[in-house]
Amino acid sequence: MIRPAIVTLAGLTLLSACQAAGTASAPAEPASAAPSQAAVEGVRGGETTLSVGQTLHIALPSNATTGYQWQISGVEGSVLTPAEPFGDEVVDPLTPGMVGVGGQTHWRLVASRPGSVTLTFTYARSWERNTPPAETATYRIVVR
Repeated sequence: MIRPAIVTLAGLTLLSACQAAGTASAPAEPASAAPSQAAVEGVRGGETTLSVGQTLHIALPSNATTGYQWQISGVEGSVLTPAEPFGDEVVDPLTPGMVGVGGQTHWRLVASRPGSVTLTFTYARSWERNTPPAETATYRIVVR
């Protein structure tokens, strides 16, 4: 009965050696060479600096059930290219039976070329043409 134990031990040793060889064969990439996939959060009312290729993320509180929606200006012909999500409202988790729950509207933009731009967001109702927006948010973006 010693033979099955020896075979099992030999098999486990062989498997662990194969696994160690498989992980050692791929050279580790230096941390500085790996591109950062994390989006940079925009600074409301301030300046945000990005490198070409980085993603800008902006989230603003919203509640579409009120009729208000965020509109953005400053993207056309900009140093930023819209990405997904772009102007999507994400509703906060709600208790069953609750209505009118707000959330946040999210934008992602990719820095496509060096330059600067001011993004202006206005929170208004589309049918209230002669009424100033309920809220305005500005973001100064510099791409290097």
